[in-house]
Amino acid sequence: MSEHAGRRGQDMIGNVFFYDIPLSKVERLIKSNVPQLKGQFPPTISLILRLMLLAAKADDKTDARAKALSVLKHSLMSFKQERHTELLKICFIFSLQFLIKEGYLDQEGNPIGFAGLVTHLHYYEPSNFVLVSFLVKGLFHKLCQPIEEGSTDFSEDVMEELVLILANLFGRRYLPASTAKFRNKFYQSKVFLEDLPEDFEDTVYEYNSKVEKSFAHFLLTAAKLADTEQEYRLPLSKTNFTFKDWHGSELASYLMDSTKNISAISPFACLSGMIDHDLFQAVNINQAVLRSLRINVTNCPLLYLEKYDNQGRKRPLNAYALDFYKHGSLIALTTDNWLNERDAYYHLKDFSLLIKTVGTSLSELCDNPNDNVLLAFQKLAENYKKKLAAV
Repeated sequence: MSEHAGRRGQDMIGNVFFYDIPLSKVERLIKSNVPQLKGQFPPTISLILRLMLLAAKADDKTDARAKALSVLKHSLMSFKQERHTELLKICFIFSLQFLIKEGYLDQEGNPIGFAGLVTHLHYYEPSNFVLVSFLVKGLFHKLCQPIEEGSTDFSEDVMEELVLILANLFGRRYLPASTAKFRNKFYQSKVFLEDLPEDFEDTVYEYNSKVEKSFAHFLLTAAKLADTEQEYRLPLSKTNFTFKDWHGSELASYLMDSTKNISAISPFACLSGMIDHDLFQAVNINQAVLRSLRINVTNCPLLYLEKYDNQGRKRPLNAYALDFYKHGSLIALTTDNWLNERDAYYHLKDFSLLIKTVGTSLSELCDNPNDNVLLAFQKLAENYKKKLAAV
């Protein structure tokens, strides 16, 4: 295996020999991105949906269910700790609840609706779920209007706005906040991606609100599996403290008032007055949740439209996907968008494949082959592919 070429811990460089492999494949392997292999805990909602899809659609359902269970019981997920195994079960239930509530699974656990589209885009979570929210709301049907009634052609304004929306979901590459001072100093690219249209942005906030509420309820349930001994121990001195130690201290008794709902709140966060209700705001989760759960806000499928650096400055999104669609120049992305040519090409290729994937999935779901949204995505996929092939 190429990743083990050379002697571990001794050789800085190893040699890889390709035997009886076509040169074209060798070149592709050398130039391709290196995959990242890592364990994942808790599992993502998209992974759970993929497992449910596997179990429901396989010819040999018994074998498929066994494979799905083997993934969930994998040691990299539970870390061979009983508490984490139990927590994994609660994560699974939370995922099922989310998928049923959002219409991806029926009451029997069978995939329905846009489940196929979401699983095809699983590596883009949570943007895959937000995309479906746009479709369900009918926002794309409102946008994708042909030039004239009965036509299958769309204006460039429609195509560019469609790219803008998809770039905000799937082409989220941030630039340093300091680059904002170079605004209006570029030759071909706009560089800084504009925000989503207002109705799309409102739908994102609505989606986030629903997810925050569901995730908070999950944390309240998972809190029952917390390691209380670890929670009530100072991290450095390892000094233990419990509820009984509060008595006699008027300040501690006030701050740690037992009448407050603090079942999922870290004892340290309780000192600042936080209660369980504060977990319904995602911004508080990392600071407040019980540490032994090993769960943080990144496990919640939220799509943040804005990102700030450690100085509180907003970091703009790179508009490379939209800029390329407008000018079709790979060189311009290297001079204006702060991308090297190789990375720019692969990012654009991924974006082009994404558009094609969405179009293909919609064609499988849509009974009407002349649906405007379907035609718009197919047209955009064709346009983007042509522009990319021309570089």
